Amino acid sequence: MREFSEIIKARDWENPLVTSSLSRLAAHAPLCAYPDVQSAVSKAPSPNQQSLNGSWQFQLFAKPEAVPEAFIQPHFDDADWLTIAVPSNWQLQPNVADNPIYTNIQYPFPDNPPYVPQVNPTGCYRTSFVLPPEWQQRQVRINFDGVNSAFHLWCNGRWVGYAQDSRVAAEFDLTEFVQTGENGLAVMVLRWSDGSYLEDQDMWWLSGIFRDVTLLSKPQLHIADVEIQADLDAIYQNGQLVVKTRLNQNSELSKVRLQLFDGDQSLLDITHSIAQQAAVDEKGGYQDRIQQIASVPQVQPWSAEIPHLYRCVISLLDHNNQLLDCEAYDIGFRKVEIKQGQLLLNGKPLLIRGVNRHEHHPERGHALTLKDMRQDIILLKQNNFNAVRCAHYPNHPAWYELCNQYGLYVVDEANLETHGQFPMQRLSNEPNWLNAYLERVVRMVERDKNHVSIIIWSLGNESGIGNNHHAMYQWLKQRDPSRPVQYEGGGSMTAATDIICPMYARVEQDQFFAAEAVTKWAIKKAISMPGEQRPLILCEYAHAMGNSVGNFMQYWQAFRQYPRLQGGFIWDWVDQGLTKFDQEDDPYWAYGGDFGDQINDRQFCINGLLFPDRTLHPAMHEVKKAQQFFQFKLAKAEQGYELTVTSEYQFKTVKDCFLHWKLSANGFPIRFNYNGLNLAPQGSQTIRIPLDIHLLPDTLYLIDVEVVLNQTQTWAENGFSLAKQQFVLPEVIALSEPPLRSSALPHFVEDETQLTVQQPHFQIVFDKKSGLLSSWLKNGAEQLAQPLRNNFYRAPLDNDIGTSEAHHADPNAWISRWQQSGLWSLSEKCLAFKLELLSDCLQICVQHGYYHQEQLLLKSQWVYRITAEGELDLAVQVEVADGLPSLPRVGVELALVNSDSRVKWFGRGPHENYPDRKDAAHIGQYDLSQFELHTNYIFPSENGLRCDVRELTVAELKVTGLFNFAVSRFSQANLAEARHTCDLVADPCLYVRLDGFHMGVGGDDSWTPSVHREYQLSQKQYHYQLHFTL
Repeated sequence: MREFSEIIKARDWENPLVTSSLSRLAAHAPLCAYPDVQSAVSKAPSPNQQSLNGSWQFQLFAKPEAVPEAFIQPHFDDADWLTIAVPSNWQLQPNVADNPIYTNIQYPFPDNPPYVPQVNPTGCYRTSFVLPPEWQQRQVRINFDGVNSAFHLWCNGRWVGYAQDSRVAAEFDLTEFVQTGENGLAVMVLRWSDGSYLEDQDMWWLSGIFRDVTLLSKPQLHIADVEIQADLDAIYQNGQLVVKTRLNQNSELSKVRLQLFDGDQSLLDITHSIAQQAAVDEKGGYQDRIQQIASVPQVQPWSAEIPHLYRCVISLLDHNNQLLDCEAYDIGFRKVEIKQGQLLLNGKPLLIRGVNRHEHHPERGHALTLKDMRQDIILLKQNNFNAVRCAHYPNHPAWYELCNQYGLYVVDEANLETHGQFPMQRLSNEPNWLNAYLERVVRMVERDKNHVSIIIWSLGNESGIGNNHHAMYQWLKQRDPSRPVQYEGGGSMTAATDIICPMYARVEQDQFFAAEAVTKWAIKKAISMPGEQRPLILCEYAHAMGNSVGNFMQYWQAFRQYPRLQGGFIWDWVDQGLTKFDQEDDPYWAYGGDFGDQINDRQFCINGLLFPDRTLHPAMHEVKKAQQFFQFKLAKAEQGYELTVTSEYQFKTVKDCFLHWKLSANGFPIRFNYNGLNLAPQGSQTIRIPLDIHLLPDTLYLIDVEVVLNQTQTWAENGFSLAKQQFVLPEVIALSEPPLRSSALPHFVEDETQLTVQQPHFQIVFDKKSGLLSSWLKNGAEQLAQPLRNNFYRAPLDNDIGTSEAHHADPNAWISRWQQSGLWSLSEKCLAFKLELLSDCLQICVQHGYYHQEQLLLKSQWVYRITAEGELDLAVQVEVADGLPSLPRVGVELALVNSDSRVKWFGRGPHENYPDRKDAAHIGQYDLSQFELHTNYIFPSENGLRCDVRELTVAELKVTGLFNFAVSRFSQANLAEARHTCDLVADPCLYVRLDGFHMGVGGDDSWTPSVHREYQLSQKQYHYQLHFTL
């Protein structure tokens, strides 16, 4: 037994050689110890398991040396300690004086491996449990599914063991420590350990017992581990089942019974004795294990499309066939292969529609519930994802069971990242760290080996490449040749990966990656390298930080065009915001630096497709559209059109869907129908759409098609939309310029300072000195809170800011270019103001110059035409000086007095969309409140744009033309200055931003200027027209 003082002195948490040697049990598949076969089949709660989740006593100390030795004793007085929920992270508990810390790369402590700071917050937990009487004379184990970052365990005052690696199970044998009746547990958890150097993932540094704690009772002779290989034969029809059962000790008189169930139907029931197996064992005979092999004809193969599961039950029997122990697992028959440069499942090439997912909850941090996990699974399925990368660590055990059940392909990733090391691979070549590296992949594989959803193992993330990685890869290939291995470090194309798995590689453009001094080849180029025959799957792409995910469709065009480009995993699933409260006690989502953490990477953890509460970012609509499993083609036919719908499912026959189509004129439906679908895998079906109408001029005719469920699924209700497409009919006649209906000139008054255009029902005033339309009255009531003026600005997006910070400007970032060029500090001058009387209207020509340090950068000419009816045409021309970067926008901004109006428009919607992210936003008639038009990004920025708008109505203002618009209660200055949503202050007016042109948002990554050239505003002249009616 180790004394407490010896433990403190030994500092196991600063020794990378201390891995599994301190009493932790060997890793194995999860165990339940079912009392009988019926319980195992039905998954009834096992009486041999007892959860210790709940309220524990807790106290935080500044360092392990400050912990009182007596705390390990059962009768220690902890009445003054806090009560804490287990599982949880202590930094998120009230009255615990320790802060969450967010970093992306840098360690939040001095980088001096394996040593950690002397001030090392240490959480001490205490609880007790009563040993069930029926557990007497049985083995008793305790399992911790996740503790960050390292811990020592005591039972009844006696030291039990030590563990680190916060993301895999730590299990201990308590048999010799427990007693009849009540038993006391004490756990000392250290915030920092040498393991922390291997857990430098892009996430919050949070500590504590954050996953389940469970007691397990086993008979003295019991099943210690089960490995199940459920393979398919060469024609992918018949199952080949191999089950390897290991006991905790030799027992030649015992037998193992293997049963396989498909629902209630028994498919297999065989029994072998240990002695029988040992007699034929080629290694000389083992009496603690058995291998059973069986063929299962005509199985239903598992896939994410058809996640068919069988129940495999393994029973340990004594020589009289009495049950001693029983375990059971959901299994699926499938085969993973790489052939001819493609990743195959059951002989078919996969197209990975994937995302990187951190385990995160805004209140509970890393402590997710089964309900949280199920919510994520349902959202993944609903948005056309078929794969998830466990970034960057093994997930909660229940996650894999849900992926098996609902159907998701999983990349299971070892809990390994050393991103903050310089060089990154520093520890990856250190022999002293070899065991620590190896153990992380070994324990992951041994825990998760039976999950059918796991199709790829990963060695970890962003640790460079070194000898330790090659050792991990070699162990994996020997241990489990049935699955490929991927690892991105070292340039994604090393000998330690079976799949080319770059992060943030572009479709067409090479990128140099300074951190590892390697070039990220464009993905098209990577697959064409001489001698390269591996598939390419992006381990990270489409960095979804804030208002992002532009250019996304380009990736999917390439994935569908090139067979060896097999998809990728978006970064990432959910914004890692934590709930905090402002001075008014209103909640907002916080990020790095908001908790007093001096070392932080600010909002770089806010890059999900979902907000922390799992509501969707607008970009999710684009992702769902790109990844949809149906493709559509429209062809002209006699008296109408033929629509061909093609299924991209590889295994599923589509019979549970309807196809709806709708013909509309200027967004108003005029014909619609629906058809049942019957599509074989990769099959097509053609549907006739009649067009028996007279086409009107100046009318936009659209055909919208949508595939919806006609049966409720486990993840969606009947009627749920799976895929959609919109077609603009070629018969469309372009919308003409609205006619001016006036037959007489409006009355006007002009003096040296202003021009007033006045009729009985309206009045428009121009300030001649500024050149601005400063007032617009309707029936005597002012409509404008601010004048109309040019708008060349947008509140910077994360993608505009790049790596710039308050103390460091990235010269390559868009914001730096705009600032350095003077675009952010323009002075406006009216260069000319001229009134002309035309036959049917007044024409006012205004020229403005925009200067920086007396240098003319932009010049605009506005030509107004105003009729007696109060209609106003505005033609805008903008000239751009040489040498300027792409403009953020070219448009007009005005502010309306009426701030509570609904907004109606004919254009793309209903959700926010931008020029490089608008494919999923179909053209239609929409009506939303101004609050619904605002996207409340955690880090405020430009938001809420709607593109390709023909008509807009806000309050009493109507605008027509072809433009983009955004309506907001927040000024651009407020959006730019705010750092959190609680910093936004709604003005009493309503800002209306009308853009002739708007730069894309980008999104290939967020640290280089990722807006593609075709979405940049780099022309020298711009022209657009707007027609106003008030």
